[in-house]
Amino acid sequence: MDLRNRIGLYGSYFFGMAAIGFTLPYLPLFLGEKGLSDRAIGIVSTLAALSGLAQFPVGLWSDRVGRKPFLVAALAVTAVATLLIRNAEGVAWLGFLVILFAENGIGRAVVESLSGAEAAALAPKGGVGAALGALRFWKPIGIVLVALLGSWMSEEYGVDSILVPLAVAQGLAVAFALLIHESKGQGEAKPDAREADARVPAGGWVPKDPALWAFVAAMVLYHAANAPGGVYLGLFLKRDLHAPERMLAYAFAVSMVAWMLVVWPAGRLADRLGRKPLLIAGWTIMAVRLGLVAMINSPWLAVANQALDGLGNGLFAVLAAAWVTDRLADPRRAGEAQVIVGSCLVLGSAIGPAAAGFLVDPLGYRGLFAVLAGVGLLATAIVVFLVPETLRNHDEVDDDGTVEPMGTTSDLSTVP
Repeated sequence: MDLRNRIGLYGSYFFGMAAIGFTLPYLPLFLGEKGLSDRAIGIVSTLAALSGLAQFPVGLWSDRVGRKPFLVAALAVTAVATLLIRNAEGVAWLGFLVILFAENGIGRAVVESLSGAEAAALAPKGGVGAALGALRFWKPIGIVLVALLGSWMSEEYGVDSILVPLAVAQGLAVAFALLIHESKGQGEAKPDAREADARVPAGGWVPKDPALWAFVAAMVLYHAANAPGGVYLGLFLKRDLHAPERMLAYAFAVSMVAWMLVVWPAGRLADRLGRKPLLIAGWTIMAVRLGLVAMINSPWLAVANQALDGLGNGLFAVLAAAWVTDRLADPRRAGEAQVIVGSCLVLGSAIGPAAAGFLVDPLGYRGLFAVLAGVGLLATAIVVFLVPETLRNHDEVDDDGTVEPMGTTSDLSTVP
């Protein structure tokens, strides 16, 4: 990846995703100040998450016509929503803007997936993991900076004041994205991928790769277990452990710092050691973290335990996308690979909190976290026993110490 693409891709991703530092801690409070009830906020949040599934057709189209136009458009739409939401009134109009603006809404879901697809497509031979790790490194930095800035601005000027610098940041994201240039040869298929295309039958969307679908199940279960942990951890800290409100910010920061520290080395290690060992580590860490929450009696231990949350999510962010990219084995389908991962995140993040809402009252917070840990262990078992390695044997090592993806191709999509 040349310097211009690094600046364009990393800059657009950094500024485009930084607003999550507002949406996670402050958006519900902002909507409450706008007059939305808790129920309305929950409905809007669910609709925003479901809208993220629209990233799948966008990813398929981007493989045909190029990712840059869709990436610039998604960033531009998010920037406009950021400008408008501050003065918006009415549940319907606010809800629509939240769907475009939220961390799991359509705008940022497309940015997340297509940024990863660009990183994978622009990566050098044998360097997909490292490229994804370098990209994901910038996400928590922006999020933490906005969260810290927001804590000061919200106290001095009110929560809505944070949206002013965010609008500037979103505009910068669009400007940086315009610097990206996609080479003509970027989307050409490898010989083994072209041969596989000839073997793909025409017809509907019929999956015939059991390993890929096993991994899809593992990803959905990962987020079905992990997403309720984020929703209910704050309530657990405050109601069961009687922690002060500032502890919620500490827990958020610890998770983001751990994410930032793991993603870059994880990508490089995955290119050398293979994907599966680090996949198993990421899924195991997630399950262990949830199990520990069910047993912790100190708020400071709960905050420290969030380091495992950051480690697990950081490994997922890099390794899941790298595995699916390897499995499809076709640079023309980099967008498809990323949106498969993103759609699993959306689906799991919708299923998990919905199911947890029925379990938390009869089980309590500790019982809920214990059940979620069990779901995490099931997901880990799927990775261990049903998900294969996607890199060649490690005795086939390139001169730079990396190993090449296997020429395995899935016919999950009929995109030619």
